[in-house]
Amino acid sequence: MVRDLRLHGIIGPVEYFVTVGGANVNNAYFYEETANSIRFFSKGNEFTVTDEGIHYKGTGGSFCEYMFGVEKPFKDLMKKTVANRLIMFGAFLDSKEKIVFTNNTEGKESFYRLFLHGHAVKNYYFFVSSDYKGEQKKRQRQILASVGKYLKRTNFVSEDKDTELLEGFLSELKEESSTVFIFKIIHIANNEFYKTFKEFYSMNKSLTTSEELYLEDIISRYRIDRYQQERMKIDVMYKHPDNKRVVDEYRDILIDVLSGDSYKHSEFARLKRLRTLGIRNNIPIVLFETLDEMLLKGKKLQEIEEPDYLRETRAILQSLFIKDTSLKGQMINNDDIIKLIKAKKIAYLQGDKGFEQILLDTVKACDEYARENNDFSFFEEFTSIVTYFDRFDNVYTLLSQVAFIEDVEFNEDSLRRLINYKKEFDRLDVNLFYDIFIKELLDNKYITNYGRKKINIILKGIKKISAGDASFKDVVSEIKAVTNEEKVYRFIHSALEERMRSFYPGFDTKKGRNKIFEEISKELEEKGISGEITKRLFDKVLIDIKKESFYVNSLLPDIIKNKDISLREDFLINSGLDRFYVENLEKEYIEKKKLSPDILNSLLIGGGERI
Repeated sequence: MVRDLRLHGIIGPVEYFVTVGGANVNNAYFYEETANSIRFFSKGNEFTVTDEGIHYKGTGGSFCEYMFGVEKPFKDLMKKTVANRLIMFGAFLDSKEKIVFTNNTEGKESFYRLFLHGHAVKNYYFFVSSDYKGEQKKRQRQILASVGKYLKRTNFVSEDKDTELLEGFLSELKEESSTVFIFKIIHIANNEFYKTFKEFYSMNKSLTTSEELYLEDIISRYRIDRYQQERMKIDVMYKHPDNKRVVDEYRDILIDVLSGDSYKHSEFARLKRLRTLGIRNNIPIVLFETLDEMLLKGKKLQEIEEPDYLRETRAILQSLFIKDTSLKGQMINNDDIIKLIKAKKIAYLQGDKGFEQILLDTVKACDEYARENNDFSFFEEFTSIVTYFDRFDNVYTLLSQVAFIEDVEFNEDSLRRLINYKKEFDRLDVNLFYDIFIKELLDNKYITNYGRKKINIILKGIKKISAGDASFKDVVSEIKAVTNEEKVYRFIHSALEERMRSFYPGFDTKKGRNKIFEEISKELEEKGISGEITKRLFDKVLIDIKKESFYVNSLLPDIIKNKDISLREDFLINSGLDRFYVENLEKEYIEKKKLSPDILNSLLIGGGERI
């Protein structure tokens, strides 16, 4: 027994397929054909295809797949399962977006308007032939109630499954005595362009020069206008699986924003994050811009003002809450974690609590999600990120202590932990450890000479240990030697200053200096301070004290009088004295001379972060 019939033909610029099913499908007298038209008819219903357009009359309507970028009613946008547009003959939406049915179910459409306002490639029409006697508008309402939901949600339209589409229609209609006619109208030129572009784009999400030339030939041959080209390109790019997941997530967030009274930091951050992911994955920006234009209609979402590094932190962490699980692995990569670490560093240096607040907000959101869904995956991913912040804190604290504190303990365990932390940072970027820790310390003008030596020893020592050229004990011993020398330097400096203040004789002769050297060496031994006073170190301290005296008695008065900051900086750079110590000398001088404290503030014009 014949269950359905299918006719296929070409007329003018279109190709058509007619699928008929239901009662009396074996009736051979339901269409007539002329040289430039074909008319289908059954019990008062007509559908005619000419070489210029279509004409319809009866109980039925039209439907097509929504192309990406084609404006949808907001109600359809809210329903994610709605895939197709449905229009019933003789019906329209009133000002309140309610459907109004009329008895005027006859109309016509040119192919130009059909493929411009509908789908650019294929559009469907249908009518239901039955023995119904009554008003057309009542019958139209009945048909919509039966098959409307099905036609708006079925994927058989996009999948070109005409037989399955018809079977589903008949199943939903539930009218054994009715016959259903479904007409698929395909624009031949646009279809060739669409399929060709899809084939080329699907390979590498880009086109080669030869592929672009091939498309240009199709455009030239069929005279496809620019607007239709762009519509079809955007639709193909959107439907690529890699693109669709990201763009759909972006659309859903926009809809959530528009549905609420206001939007949150987190929503804006996720939108920005998805755009970033789009750039990273070579997703055309036009897809996001099309959604903005379609949904926002010219309105701008005003970003809440906050520093760039906090805005970026918020955007990255909001990636944890992207709904599409298939995107999870793409959302936060090594570059993002590096940005988060650098943001934490900025917040730390600026004393900005905003970064910690974002972390607290994220923890709270993870906790709420876990309780509502019994899913701790967000927590686990967030914890793996926070672990890097803990490593940062540990390394930053340890190295800062080594650089700026005279007698900090640094043992083999300290070095071992430091190397292990460095390995973790190296997994993100081999230059990261140096960039965020070492470089800043070495560039800080307030680092002491001995602090700089110890940091360089650690840096070189890590390389030697990794290469097998040194042991942990070797490196720690070298650092300890510098630490001991620093203590001895301070002891000598204090002892010499005390003697100079009391006008101690002997500084002007070699014999006198040798005597002072022996005295201080004995005092050092009596104090039980590790290390020994070498002649080189003694002479260095003596020279440094003379530099200090020259600065305080000769240069500083002129610097203050002439406000010559450049002279001060030149001395600090070339003298080799620790900046922090020189500033203490300046403070003592200003207090002794009873000068305004503002003078000291005017001298402190930089030098990095003071510790």
